[in-house]
Amino acid sequence: MPLQSAHVFASHIGHTGKTTLSFQMSSYYAVQHPDCSVLVMDLSEEGDLTKRFLGGVDAAAKKVDELFGGVFRLLSAAERRSSGLTSWLWADSFNVMDHAVRLADHNPAMPPNIFLISSGAWPRTENPMSDEVRRSVAQRIHQSLEKSPATWKLFCDTDGDRRPSPYTMLAYSMCPLAIVPLHLNKGDLDRTETMLGVMHDLRQRGEIQTQVLFVVWNFVKALKDEGTDYHGMQLPFTPTKVCLDILDSCNKRLYKNSQELEGLFVHAGASEADFIKTSTTVLRQLADNVLKPSEELGLPVVQMVKQLTDSGKKSMKFQSGDVNYDAKGDTIENVMNGIKELEDKFEAMSLDSRAERAAAAGGGYGGR
Repeated sequence: MPLQSAHVFASHIGHTGKTTLSFQMSSYYAVQHPDCSVLVMDLSEEGDLTKRFLGGVDAAAKKVDELFGGVFRLLSAAERRSSGLTSWLWADSFNVMDHAVRLADHNPAMPPNIFLISSGAWPRTENPMSDEVRRSVAQRIHQSLEKSPATWKLFCDTDGDRRPSPYTMLAYSMCPLAIVPLHLNKGDLDRTETMLGVMHDLRQRGEIQTQVLFVVWNFVKALKDEGTDYHGMQLPFTPTKVCLDILDSCNKRLYKNSQELEGLFVHAGASEADFIKTSTTVLRQLADNVLKPSEELGLPVVQMVKQLTDSGKKSMKFQSGDVNYDAKGDTIENVMNGIKELEDKFEAMSLDSRAERAAAAGGGYGGR
């Protein structure tokens, strides 16, 4: 069965929402598509996504030796290569899923069709892979998934860097499409422009083929919960006036970047209005009393909503260590609406880009 698609969450620095979106969107996707197998690769050295998937920081701390560092073990052969390509890259027996864990076996809040290749909980110093080896590793992972009887969806989380790091480069090689979250402010956009320029240069040199699917303007403050139209996009909330003004300014600047960095954005758009509609989306600032227990307990919001519905209650209580959280049902629903809106945009844009790539390639998945 085919590798359906592969997406990387990429950004210039930490704390822009990459790991949060990786956790929430991959979990939501797995719930919404029970017939598809979802593989998540944590390619950040500290393993923050791994900790969330394994039940949160407290629960994951007990599983470090057993479950952490899967991606390091997977690539250890590449680090030990003496010349050329390593034997496991071309062995018929190679199966990337030998390095993955089924998350439902370790965290009951996870759906049964999502798997993780974990990262570590410790910093590492990685030497850059040669372009040949990096491409071969990505190719072998793709081939392994293609040989599987299941249909796969691949998500990769990365560290915040502009270099980029060897593992971020590997994610670019595996994923033809990138989702770029950033804070809604000009300073963050200024730093992101550097990263976009680096990606464009890498594309120009033929080292990667990754394109930006869309930018997520993250942590946007809400004036009210009522939906609103923003340049043809239906948002599930109404941003504050100052946020709308900043959105207009940042989108204008991002559109200019899309014209200067030719080919970097999948849907560059013939006009600024087209670009805003096809290449950006807006995510409200998510409530702490929902998002924090979700991440600290390894309980994705989509499962929170299910538990709330099954309980018939109007609120939920969560205990994370010695911290107690209390969230009303409508607060949880507001967070879910934001994630759902983002997921709907993601699926629509992914299908469009996949169709374009299939047409250009004469059919099939557009990976290397």
